[in-house]
Amino acid sequence: MLYNFFERNKFLSVYAPLILYWIILFIATTLPAAQIPKTGINDKIEHLLGYFMLTFLLSNALFFQNKNKTGKRFPIIAALVIAAFYGMVDEGHQYFIPGRLCDFYDWTADVTGALAAGVSYFVIKKYFQSRWLPGQKTSLEN
Repeated sequence: MLYNFFERNKFLSVYAPLILYWIILFIATTLPAAQIPKTGINDKIEHLLGYFMLTFLLSNALFFQNKNKTGKRFPIIAALVIAAFYGMVDEGHQYFIPGRLCDFYDWTADVTGALAAGVSYFVIKKYFQSRWLPGQKTSLEN
């Protein structure tokens, strides 16, 4: 069962992807403007996609962790708050990077991506919970 796989392999399937992605995101936002690879994608779409992925991975990590009860009970809300705050701090730190800007519209794209990830995670989680609740046999296990 998918839930059991994530539980048994928590570090490699849940935490490692979040840690690796967050490091890559931080490095990408710390590069001077002249060193940023051109993707051909609109800047705001890059922000939206970047924070979509961060929030999705963070929601999953909060859902599967067992240390913080509030984070486990409300993983999407906690992930949205963390991502929005991190986006604000990240935009502020870019003010000090050569050729980069602290841009309110970049932050709104970050938050929009985070909200889209929260909705997506909620829908996907409900889909899987309705079919493969922990401890129940599924048609795949018969």
